[in-house]
Amino acid sequence: MVQAFLRKWPMYITPLKTYRDVIKDNNLDHSSKTNAESQLSILDYMMQEQDKYTKNAKVVFDRCPWDNLAYTMQGNVADLISDEVTAATISLVRESLKKIDIIFWLKYDPDIRIVEDGLRDTDIDFIKETDKIFTDLFHQYCENLESDIFYPKNDCPAIIMVEGKSVDCRIQFIGEFIDYKGDLIETETSILDPSNTELLEKMIMEQKNEIVNDIQMKNILKQVGKITI
Repeated sequence: MVQAFLRKWPMYITPLKTYRDVIKDNNLDHSSKTNAESQLSILDYMMQEQDKYTKNAKVVFDRCPWDNLAYTMQGNVADLISDEVTAATISLVRESLKKIDIIFWLKYDPDIRIVEDGLRDTDIDFIKETDKIFTDLFHQYCENLESDIFYPKNDCPAIIMVEGKSVDCRIQFIGEFIDYKGDLIETETSILDPSNTELLEKMIMEQKNEIVNDIQMKNILKQVGKITI
């Protein structure tokens, strides 16, 4: 997807290294076997990478702190990561999101085969459980942005669930939000403005129907809510 994006919008750049290199270089446990050291190391790398660029730089990242948050929360659910580390991650990620303009989220699609690449976790149950957390985070963004603990209230990036199964279809969908110059498409009533609830609700109407409640997630949210961030 990143390479296809760069072919479509060659004015963009992407870092030479990704979080995958952090995992490989440091031999970190990850995904269903993750721990606090792994998640904090990955988050630290992601935040340092963001700090290398100005707000107006045209950069596309393969994953971002929002992903790290979801995997950290899943690690918390599995008793691999403490509430304290999870709370700290929420705080750090919330601040880091101010440096991102838009997040294109590729939701898990059971029709697309998960391919083993030597690093990717192919445990379908784990993938589905983590996808539920992503879905709940997206739900919080759509429904509760102003009072939510996960997102910066005054400078939150747009979060868009990408439609389409093929790379070409997904790039075409992204093209609805980025023009040929690589700039975000905005109007006086921008669909990318999270505060414009009427347009946002229209855009995600079908997506909302797919949102499911995750009981474990709710319990973690209650626990985290008791911690001062």
